[in-house]
Amino acid sequence: MTTFNDLLGTSPDASAATVKQRYKLLSSRVHPDKGGSQALMHLVRHSYENAAKGKGQNLLTIPASASVREGGTLERELNQLKKEKEELSAINQLLKGQLAQAKKGSGSREGPIKNTELLRKISLLEGEIVLLKDERSRLMPQKEAAIAEQKKLAAELRRVLSENEVLETELDRTSGVKRPGLMPWANKFWLPAVIVSLCLAVVIIGARQVIWPDFTAWFEDASIEPKTPTVKVVYIEDETDDQQENVLEPVDTQKEAVRNEPMPFLQLTSKPGVWSLARFTVSEAPYIAIRSDKGSYIVTDCSGNFNLYLNKPFKPLRVPANLIYLHQNQHFHVYDIPYGQGSSSDSWMQSRKLQINDEYFTSNEFKTSAMALSEKCSKRS
Repeated sequence: MTTFNDLLGTSPDASAATVKQRYKLLSSRVHPDKGGSQALMHLVRHSYENAAKGKGQNLLTIPASASVREGGTLERELNQLKKEKEELSAINQLLKGQLAQAKKGSGSREGPIKNTELLRKISLLEGEIVLLKDERSRLMPQKEAAIAEQKKLAAELRRVLSENEVLETELDRTSGVKRPGLMPWANKFWLPAVIVSLCLAVVIIGARQVIWPDFTAWFEDASIEPKTPTVKVVYIEDETDDQQENVLEPVDTQKEAVRNEPMPFLQLTSKPGVWSLARFTVSEAPYIAIRSDKGSYIVTDCSGNFNLYLNKPFKPLRVPANLIYLHQNQHFHVYDIPYGQGSSSDSWMQSRKLQINDEYFTSNEFKTSAMALSEKCSKRS
């Protein structure tokens, strides 16, 4: 006999949530709007209400509100549903059997296939190993023969070299001729070569230490006696009307005397960058001067004129416009500074450093030296 649980498709121990879920599923299928009927909908609702109250195991009864016609229709539909359920159960069992058989058959086929593939690879590897062993056994004698041949050739080479050395020694002993080489020359001339090298080193080091302007100044003659002014008489011949007349022309003896006076020399110093008081070597006239790093001097005396004593080795191709060339003195080119920077005492007092002809001269101790020069000049006058 059919119970309410059988109609809903639930078990006796199903929970309320499961019963409700089953009710919703059946309602969606038998609802009149979904193609069902009103009688089936009442029957499903009636079964759910009894199952929810714990009466699911009671026999299925048709609700009293349903008519006899509806009851007959409901019975037919219920039988149809049971038939469909049985068919679905049979199909389900058939599918389960086929699935189990397929799994069993696939497992039994894949195992041998995999084992066969593995065995085939193993057999191939074993065959390659055998081939490699055969090749190794074939090449080992060749290797040993090559090693023996190499040792034989090395021994033969050593023997030939030894015989060659013996023959060369015997040839040198019998002929008495020595082969040219570097060692005999070195054994003969090594001492002169060392001496020459040492001399060159001393000359180079000494040349770098010597101040060449001061060195060349030693050879300058600073003790030239002043010459007595003389009067020169020049005879000028002039032809007029094929007659020659001798004319006496006097020469300026004052200019000639100045020209023949000995040139005063500076007292050279080795300390650059400081103004100092000194005296000319010939006239004993006082002056103050400063030396640059290149050996040039800025000089001023009692006349107040500033002169540049330019060291000859550092003479440029061009000089500034405010440098007027005067003459040569010792190893200097003497220039007058009539204007521009460095031409007056004020320019030296107002500046810490002046650039004259690409050389820098400081004003260190200029004021003190200028005062000392002024005092000396006043006493001299």
